[in-house]
Amino acid sequence: MCGLPALSFAIKNRDRLSPEVRSALETILDRPATQKSILSGRFRVHYDTTGTDAPAMLDSLYQKIPGTADQYADSVAAIANYCETFETQTLGYLPSPADGDAGGGPEYDIYVASIGPPLYGFTTPDSALVSKPDGETYTSFVTVDNSFQWVNPPVNRGMPALRVTLAHELHHSIQIGAYGYWTSDIFFYELTSAWMEDVVFPAVKDYLQYTSSVEGQFANPQVPFNSNDFIMYSRAIWGHFIAKRFGLDAMLQTWRDISLVPPLQAIDMALSAPPYNSSFKSAFAEWTVWNYFTGARSDSLHYYPEGALYPEIVSIPIYFAPPSQSLGGSLFALSSAYYDVSDGTETLPFLISNINLDSGIVRYPLTFPYSYSLVENQNSPLSSNLTVSDPSNWYSMFLVGGNTILDPFPDPFRPDGSRVVNLPVNGMSPVTGTLSIFSSDMKLVYSGTLSTRPSTLFRGQVFQWNGIKSDNFIASSGIYIYFIQTQSQSIKGKFALLRK
Repeated sequence: MCGLPALSFAIKNRDRLSPEVRSALETILDRPATQKSILSGRFRVHYDTTGTDAPAMLDSLYQKIPGTADQYADSVAAIANYCETFETQTLGYLPSPADGDAGGGPEYDIYVASIGPPLYGFTTPDSALVSKPDGETYTSFVTVDNSFQWVNPPVNRGMPALRVTLAHELHHSIQIGAYGYWTSDIFFYELTSAWMEDVVFPAVKDYLQYTSSVEGQFANPQVPFNSNDFIMYSRAIWGHFIAKRFGLDAMLQTWRDISLVPPLQAIDMALSAPPYNSSFKSAFAEWTVWNYFTGARSDSLHYYPEGALYPEIVSIPIYFAPPSQSLGGSLFALSSAYYDVSDGTETLPFLISNINLDSGIVRYPLTFPYSYSLVENQNSPLSSNLTVSDPSNWYSMFLVGGNTILDPFPDPFRPDGSRVVNLPVNGMSPVTGTLSIFSSDMKLVYSGTLSTRPSTLFRGQVFQWNGIKSDNFIASSGIYIYFIQTQSQSIKGKFALLRK
């Protein structure tokens, strides 16, 4: 966890702080005196060799090794130089600015101290470089913990935690030094730096502690995207979404635009321009779909590369009483809700998001109401009709499948001659193929050459079977196995059929 949010709040509200708190803030903002410093590349590392702030390497049992302060400082310098080279030369970000003679010279200064849990480190804004009401740039310095002996899980103690902390904090120095420091939008600074940890050091995976937190995104999708609370760390997944969906340069372009406008507007500006030709609203809606396909539902080909490591999104159970039902709720701007709609035998997941960017920008403090009606159809499990005052600011869909979720639906299937079971295939374009249905003892009950049709429940194509066998009788209750053969796909699966 990083200390920049607390510093940002204190700096922004400095004039309203009590004299005692203001004095404590000034102490934090001052560069600490240390017993020693070393210069390596573009960095000067300041540290003590004795006392409580003296750093130490850890042994295999995560105990401090006496007399290793110099070795720890050397590690800080080596890792810092690697991080800056990766972030500026490999990824293309501008370097953090020089600070004149502060700290003993123009080198970027890193201080080592006993910080302790829960803070790994913090970046301190120092001197303003551009004077404007908000979004100015600053020189800065970084402070990191002197051992990381307390970090969990234990495998990340010591050097792994130091690595991701420097990747995180040095990206803050780039953010506020080269682009702009919008103190009311610290959420984007933290989610980007938490994402950057995994970009620079993908083996450490420290950011997973935030995705699995009870305060994280997957447990609290109803919290606005631009919330400056603890949830912002778990939203490192936004960086992974943007990087895979649009490419690494989309995040870089967002930071370039942050030099002109605050983060939400900058995201929209970056994604609206070529080559992306999208928008924040469109990307946010798509991101909410990605957030469903995690855990056991993960699909690394089409969604998060590490989605299997994330928890599944929290869902609200809703009982559906056929043939129709009206439901309602409310959401803040830039937040979402997930429902599991069930009639007792079948469950369909449903997503609704408020994508109102304008209200998110002004941090509209109230929620927006919505209602929707669920209707049972003959040729698909359910359809929904959303009622809101501003439809362009809402997004909703059934999450029956994704691009590769090939489960038939409804399952179990209850045929009456007009209802159908939907058998999804990959792809968005119609295809023609052979559908063969077998009983559990592998007797062929139906075979035909069919064309797919677009699903009413998700973006994709399905073959459909109405439960009528080749002899024109409705199939008996049981487990059925199906095979689909098209020019490019071979798909097999099974579903349950229940006669009424």
